[in-house]
Amino acid sequence: MASVSNHNGNRLIQFTDGQGIRRTIRLGKCNAKDASTICGHIGAMLAAKLSGQPVAAPTAAWIGALGETPYGDTLHNRLAAVGLVEPRAKQAAITISRFTEQFIAGLVDAKPQTAVNLGQTRRVLLEFFGDCPMQSVTPEKVTDFQKHLMGRFAEATYRRHLGRGRQLWRAAAKRKLFAGENPFSEVSTSVRGNRERRQFIPRATIEKCIAAAPDAQWRLIIALSRYGGLRTPSETLALTWDCINWEHNRIRVPSPKTEHHKGGDCRIIPMFPELKQRLLDVFDEAEPGEPWVITRYRHASVNLRTTFLKIIHRAGEKPWPKLFHNLRASRATELCEAYPAHVVADWLGHSEAIAQEHYLSTTDAHFERAVAEPESKPENGPCSALQKALQYDAVLPSIASHAENDDMQKPQCLLGNADTCESMQNVSMPGTGFEPARACAHQHLKLARLPISPPGL
Repeated sequence: MASVSNHNGNRLIQFTDGQGIRRTIRLGKCNAKDASTICGHIGAMLAAKLSGQPVAAPTAAWIGALGETPYGDTLHNRLAAVGLVEPRAKQAAITISRFTEQFIAGLVDAKPQTAVNLGQTRRVLLEFFGDCPMQSVTPEKVTDFQKHLMGRFAEATYRRHLGRGRQLWRAAAKRKLFAGENPFSEVSTSVRGNRERRQFIPRATIEKCIAAAPDAQWRLIIALSRYGGLRTPSETLALTWDCINWEHNRIRVPSPKTEHHKGGDCRIIPMFPELKQRLLDVFDEAEPGEPWVITRYRHASVNLRTTFLKIIHRAGEKPWPKLFHNLRASRATELCEAYPAHVVADWLGHSEAIAQEHYLSTTDAHFERAVAEPESKPENGPCSALQKALQYDAVLPSIASHAENDDMQKPQCLLGNADTCESMQNVSMPGTGFEPARACAHQHLKLARLPISPPGL
């Protein structure tokens, strides 16, 4: 019968077939337990062949399961080479339809939206290539496919389809379903920001939309998108009342999009003044024991866009591109006017590089401020820089709680003593003809360190 031997760490199974010929099956690196199991099945196959009886059920099931792994295919071929099993018929080339269906069905741990996105890519692949073998798709055909997508979709959309196509062919290559390189490897799939579709949504516009909303929950949905910078619908619909910290005026925002990253499952944002009253309005209407903040749209396939478009038309406004994304981008632009970039990135849950590429925009207010405000000149001295810093901080309240105002008032310098600051800027410095320039600069610095007294003192 069959026996197991060890040759330099590699397991061998040897037996004598019905013709008296010594046969060897090499298992390679294999532990003793697995080698013993395989040897038992080989012995059962050999006995069945010599006696002309069918193979026992456990061994037949074991043979049938060999094709589930790449190593199983190798072992089956080695068994066929020594006459213990019948060789398998050459597998037909797998088609796009069959493989993509199996691949999507096997995504047991993926989010539901991932399967939806891959299903959309599957449809556009079949529309262009047909249900052809995956092996027949060449880089030249993929280039034609890219041109086809460019004529139908926006840049970000067709790049995502190409990226999912690359993912599908890479998975097929790992399963050795086709030979050669990935035909999608030469096309660019990185998604870049499209400035043509980026638009800053003013506060006046969004307040009209909030006023036209049908109920408190819709008013909160719009406010969370525009003033909280939440991703809608994923983050907005994930909010529960446990996320609202009324005592410290903070909100914990669950982030389904980034939860697979370390520390990306949630983030903390301030309870901005524009959000607090609208949260209270929804809280007052909530049923006792209700965990969700937004209760109207709990199904995963909900589409908020249709209702939001009706609200925008009802408010007398023209719809803008990327309805909810541009609300979040507008808040990012607004917050960057008053806070360091790393703080804004932490609140909104993206990197500074992503903000620059996909969110931040130049608004009309930037041009108006540049024209209206005098440039800071070096001869104005240290007080001018300090006044500019205080003015920068004073912009925050108007950004955080008021509508846009073209005539933004300028803050006073140092507790309202603008006269003292102006007098310091207008100090007449002595000429350099009698004293060295170093002494002149030193005197200027001494003047800058003089204490500034509040008015009336």
